[in-house]
Amino acid sequence: MSKRKVGFPRMDNYNIALKYLVENGLDCEYVMAPPMTRKTLELGSKYSPDFVCAPFKYTLGSMLEMLQGGGVDAIVETGGVCRLGYYGELQRQILHDLGYQMDFVNLADMGKHKLRGYYAAVRKLNPQVNIPKAVKTLKDAVHLVRCIDTVEDRVRIDRGFENQPGSMKAIFEAYLQELGAAHSRREIDAAFQKVQNALDAVPLHKPEHPLRVGIVGEYYTVMDDFGNHNVERILAYMGQGVEIHRWMTFTHRNLEYNEQADLATIAPYVRYSMGPTTSATVAAALRYADAGFDGIVHVKSFGCTPEVDAMAVLQNISADRKIPILYLSYDSQTGDAGIQTRLEAFYDMIDMKRKRAV
Repeated sequence: MSKRKVGFPRMDNYNIALKYLVENGLDCEYVMAPPMTRKTLELGSKYSPDFVCAPFKYTLGSMLEMLQGGGVDAIVETGGVCRLGYYGELQRQILHDLGYQMDFVNLADMGKHKLRGYYAAVRKLNPQVNIPKAVKTLKDAVHLVRCIDTVEDRVRIDRGFENQPGSMKAIFEAYLQELGAAHSRREIDAAFQKVQNALDAVPLHKPEHPLRVGIVGEYYTVMDDFGNHNVERILAYMGQGVEIHRWMTFTHRNLEYNEQADLATIAPYVRYSMGPTTSATVAAALRYADAGFDGIVHVKSFGCTPEVDAMAVLQNISADRKIPILYLSYDSQTGDAGIQTRLEAFYDMIDMKRKRAV
């Protein structure tokens, strides 16, 4: 029997880890969603409710591109703890109404039943799955995610100071291609060591005290370069270079996160959890402010309720800590030029503020 073809909506670079898990652990064929483009957003927007958030439209468009390419037996919607839990059901209905009859696995539903639910999801994708092998492969895939986040953190911090702009991006993309071909933990670790050595060799002109900006915000938009119009890259290369920090990664939020610790940190501003990313957003912003960062950029999709709530708290942190915060909200009509202009003005402000303080 031919292997089942399984696809996930595109999610920045993490689809590489999903490919590793599906092919090596579930013994299925992984269908890689095409990179996000304007066409993806337009396709998703065409069949989405008008006022639904941009991540819904991006992920729906990504699923439709896979299905239009043919050969997809099952699509997995990763879901989430906010409205994404409902979004998965809505996306399922939209796809079925359009005539697509593939299996649709919504992990938001599976999570309600913990391990039993995830076991059922795996069995739905491959009834003959070897569970011990799948568990071992899952551990390797999680390790792969940690490696991606570690390397990307390094690129984010140093890319603005390359002697040859784009050097680190080229190294990182080659690293991702190598990971995409990995079939074992050994190959993952070899690729990780290779990329670290390559990044060590990149010539930099980094000053002792560069401008530092922290990026905070909504889970999907803050982590997806196309979805946030490459905020990190644009800001990193402005002026003499900017050191970019972003706490929100899959590793930090999904593998290591302790919300109670963050709530204790932000107790002067927030008493209760306000949603999936709010506590993490506020806590990261407070850490950046207390560490003497020059500015913070808050990124969210239009209508994201938890991040709208966070904005009022961020304004208080900005006033108390005297740190500028730029608020960027994205929908399907957001254009590159508007983001570029606002980032340029923000950079000029934090640069002048730093010079006045010297």
